[in-house]
Amino acid sequence: MSIEKFMRKDFVTVPMTTTILEAARLMLERHVGDVIILDEDMDYNNVPGSPMGILTDRDIVLAFAKAGRLDPDGKVSIFANGGVMTASINDGLADIIKKMGRSGVRRIPILNANKKVVGVLYTDDCLELLGEELSSLASIVKNAMKRERLQQRLDDTEAPYSYL
Repeated sequence: MSIEKFMRKDFVTVPMTTTILEAARLMLERHVGDVIILDEDMDYNNVPGSPMGILTDRDIVLAFAKAGRLDPDGKVSIFANGGVMTASINDGLADIIKKMGRSGVRRIPILNANKKVVGVLYTDDCLELLGEELSSLASIVKNAMKRERLQQRLDDTEAPYSYL
């Protein structure tokens, strides 16, 4: 199954020099729960570089909870270790889900052949879309059973065949 059906293309990227406050404000303004941290300075989403990390709203909360404070002028680079897991636009959905499961990540940037971010796959979106697919499959079984019962009733009302 093509990953393009499942990935979001409305992701937000920031350079490593972005402050935590700027990133948090972007998340608020763009109604997203994360930003992808890129390895080079650029204008937001105009010239994406290679992903170096992902900063989530949860990361900000956990960092604040651990230290009791968080420097809003601190750079998002503290959350970027360069080890961010990525997937290729050519990878299959099942393979990417397995990869995410092994690593315990809920989102993964999708890269094109030039190693540039072209989308993000979110576990929540996969659950929603796959849930719809499973519901469709369940309706096939349900409707097949209805059709079988209806056919049985029709067969019961017909006169039995005589073979004599």
